[in-house]
Amino acid sequence: MAGNEVLSSRSNSARIYGTTYPDEWDFNWAFGNIGATNYKGNDTYTYTDGHPTHTLSWFGRVNYNFLGRYMLTATMRADGSSKFNKDNRWGYFPAAAVAWRISDEPFLANSKDWLDNLKLRLSFGTSGNDQIASGLTETLWTTGSTTVNGESITTYVPASTLGNPDLKWETTISRNVGLDFSFWNGKLRGGIDYYWNTTKDVLMLVPCDPTSGFSFQMQNIAQTSNRGVEISLNYEIVRQKDWGLSFGMTYNYNKNKVDKLQEGVLASAHTNWGSSMRIPTYDYIVKEGEPVGLVQGMQSDGFYTVDDFDVVDGVYTLKPGVPDNTLGMGVYTSPYKLAEDQKAFPGMVKYVDTDKDGKITADDATIIGHTMPHHTGGFNLSGHWKSLDFTANFTYQIGGDVYNANVMSDMKGDKDTSLGYNRLVEVSDTWRFYDIDASGNLVAVTEPAAVRALNANAKYGFLPEYGICASEFIEDASYLRMQTLTVGYTFPKVWTKKVGISNARVYFTAGNLFCLKKYSGLDPDVNVSPSADSSYAGFPTPAYDYRSYPKSRTFTFGLNVAF
Repeated sequence: MAGNEVLSSRSNSARIYGTTYPDEWDFNWAFGNIGATNYKGNDTYTYTDGHPTHTLSWFGRVNYNFLGRYMLTATMRADGSSKFNKDNRWGYFPAAAVAWRISDEPFLANSKDWLDNLKLRLSFGTSGNDQIASGLTETLWTTGSTTVNGESITTYVPASTLGNPDLKWETTISRNVGLDFSFWNGKLRGGIDYYWNTTKDVLMLVPCDPTSGFSFQMQNIAQTSNRGVEISLNYEIVRQKDWGLSFGMTYNYNKNKVDKLQEGVLASAHTNWGSSMRIPTYDYIVKEGEPVGLVQGMQSDGFYTVDDFDVVDGVYTLKPGVPDNTLGMGVYTSPYKLAEDQKAFPGMVKYVDTDKDGKITADDATIIGHTMPHHTGGFNLSGHWKSLDFTANFTYQIGGDVYNANVMSDMKGDKDTSLGYNRLVEVSDTWRFYDIDASGNLVAVTEPAAVRALNANAKYGFLPEYGICASEFIEDASYLRMQTLTVGYTFPKVWTKKVGISNARVYFTAGNLFCLKKYSGLDPDVNVSPSADSSYAGFPTPAYDYRSYPKSRTFTFGLNVAF
């Protein structure tokens, strides 16, 4: 087989916005005078002429089958994309697969009563990816205007993205060895696969040197790999006319790794929950030799208590060996008297001094989360009894971390504008500085014994002003979810034939009935990208939970009818 494919696309857009026109104007008058009012500078007309995209592909495939036991498939693709310059425009992607149906060999002829199928598979293939925006090989400029000597002149400034003429195809190399099997007339069947996939010349938007005048540049920066094992099994526990019961399962073990990273490239990203003041600046990092999805932050060590201080004449002085948290609290202060130049006080959050310099600083940030799980899969149980049938499907994940930015965001105070905001319940368990006296007034509590009593049940330190990514809220993402449950009833045919119906079945399906988890948030199976208004939208931020919309629980009633 041989074939050819041609794809072409282009998008243009126009935006017209105007307000505060006289009531007596109709649409034609308003449209014709779109720029007449310029109310607060909001009346605008913009037109965007998008970059065209063209893709030309040639492909071919050859199949060979000998005696029904030995099979070969070979394919070849040649893809040309206008998103790359002419020297890198074409990518060539061969693939081949061979299979040996062992169960049909003469030496297994006596096993037909228990062996249905045994097939060994081996495949190797490549595929290309050009899913990036058009025009990234060129450096673009945007127009503006300014007034010089009373005259308006047009200005040109760099766009946010620096062009890269050396961009080329991202290529994935897939290797697979598999074994399919079936026994006892399909009563037990399944497959085992070992895979090793390598993606080289990974396309990714990376930050530029600020002195260049540009923010980002698309580059081929890395090579990643995924190795693992996939197992699928299906077993018919009961196989009878009036009732049956079967069980199925899948299991996947995957090990992800960044094999290579271009030297000098900052491939890390920051999320948008803590603004520019969040510590550390880059909370998702890409590191050679490690998996994708590393979370960087401060290693939590609870919070300072009265026992961390020597108190003399009401002054709280850190005991020897207890590091001072120099990150501070921003605009917030405490009612305690502190030793000179000391930042820490009872109730302040405490982190591990990873560099052992006696102070807690932003340099103590370390790897606190691995979001990529090793173990994932699912299982199902289905059966029937006479006219009743049911199917229950479950999914699970073992290991991996989830980045609970929702709580971290609520555990920061911001400026005074956030005081009194509605917050998550965790905030009610933070350290307290004040109590309420008999007259209903707030009074500062600073005497050590009284401070201990007031905060005997405190779970969290006092809120800092700004966001700090901390390991306390990097949580276990393991879960077991009941994905769907379906119960059905098929009406007897002696009933349905009387009204001209050959088959009728009524059913009820429930989705996402429950999720067993350790995660304190709504759902550990979450993957929110930084918001669309963030420059880092599209960066790999797996298991990032910030303002995510929860999965819905669904209930469906249905009727299937055949005439």
